[in-house]
Amino acid sequence: MLYSTTACPIGKSLVKRAAQDELLTVMQGIRKNTAHQYILDGTGCYRFKRDVCRKASNSTKSANQIRSEIPENVSKDTILRTIHRSGRLVNTPIKAAPRLQQRHKNERLQFARSNMATEWNEIIFSDEKKFNLDGPDGYAYYWRYLRKDPMYFSKRNFGGGSLMVWAAFCGNGTVALSFIETRTNSQDYQQLLAQHLLPYFRRRRRANMIYQQDNASVHASNSTLAWFAAKNVVLLDWLACSPDLNPVENLWSVLVRRVYANAKQYTTVNDLKKSDSCRVGWFGQVTAAITRMAACRTGFFEVAQKQGGITHY
Repeated sequence: MLYSTTACPIGKSLVKRAAQDELLTVMQGIRKNTAHQYILDGTGCYRFKRDVCRKASNSTKSANQIRSEIPENVSKDTILRTIHRSGRLVNTPIKAAPRLQQRHKNERLQFARSNMATEWNEIIFSDEKKFNLDGPDGYAYYWRYLRKDPMYFSKRNFGGGSLMVWAAFCGNGTVALSFIETRTNSQDYQQLLAQHLLPYFRRRRRANMIYQQDNASVHASNSTLAWFAAKNVVLLDWLACSPDLNPVENLWSVLVRRVYANAKQYTTVNDLKKSDSCRVGWFGQVTAAITRMAACRTGFFEVAQKQGGITHY
């Protein structure tokens, strides 16, 4: 016989049943409720899983929030287990996208319809990107061995400094890559094009090539437009708020993974400039460039299907 502090006798079988009941409670994730206990089986189990998945679908709700919205008296762990085992829900970061107004969607839809048959190999796409010395904005993950001290990712104010990179490519491969100042004016941009774009045109003997650029102020200024006219450079009319239609964005993502491989960081801007990962990584993407050009038309079909909405590209 076992005795409590009040000297009331408790049988061994009662203790054993209590221990088994508590173990079952932990394994099933069901909170004990003296008034009512829910058993998730049969129709009730199906209804419970359906309700949890519906409330979690395309939602930012936490497990505790979902738990408070369903009638079943279950634990947070049960909610998480149900979501993971559904096979239809994954925890994924929310992608950033420009805010599209209706006029933007109308313009995108018209642009996509007008360029379904465009020969994209004749288009030179360009873009600029900022690289931080401390690494890209976001989280760096690693496999931590629990018997070792954790690794730390150093962060300085404003990312420790940054480097602006301009690059261009077409269906024949990458065209040019150049380091530019963080702040540039129209004259700086024109000098950049004279050094990197015009030589490519001369090597290709122009070959009916068309140049694409976004609508940044230095790109669309009267001075820059006059420079293009004087140099006989044909421009592609580009849309506002449409980075998803520019295939350079996909090449940037490949380059970022190479520049910051293994959570690499840089001490100075010159260290980043001298890194082989940047130039070699860019000019080694000929195959990827051609692949992205082939996907352009598919992206425009998706714009048409979504009535001018954001695509997944």
